[in-house]
Amino acid sequence: MNETLTLSGSEQIVVVESTPDRFEVEATYAPHGARPPMHLHPNHSEQFTVLTGTLRVGLADSEHDYTAGESFDIGAGIAHHMWNAGDEPATVRWISTPAGRVESLFRCLDELHRRGKASLAAQAAVLRRHSDVMVPSSAAARMLVRVLGAVSSR
Repeated sequence: MNETLTLSGSEQIVVVESTPDRFEVEATYAPHGARPPMHLHPNHSEQFTVLTGTLRVGLADSEHDYTAGESFDIGAGIAHHMWNAGDEPATVRWISTPAGRVESLFRCLDELHRRGKASLAAQAAVLRRHSDVMVPSSAAARMLVRVLGAVSSR
């Protein structure tokens, strides 16, 4: 496949495999990336292996830096966020199982970036339509997605 998709200003993925059971990508996180909002995935688990650099992973009560060769799992329903706080790019093998609509979410985010339309409201609309894939973990952020996403969808 080897198709590159942009998820954020500091995160891109290359699609390696996409089946109903498994969505595998190689993700690149730019140095000094922004800390994204804490979120969870209601219906799929994620497995990560850091290939190069360092990836910082935040959970509800802790943060941990993972370096090349280290792996970790994030189960369905576990609030988390991750970013590259280091000076070098970080690359990660990232597998979502089952795949569900993960690819659809990523393609919608990529389309917003390609069109130069990745405003907060547009991203909220995408998240609202993909609530089976990704949900903000805070009540305030969930409300923002519901309200702003509904207004942007019109």
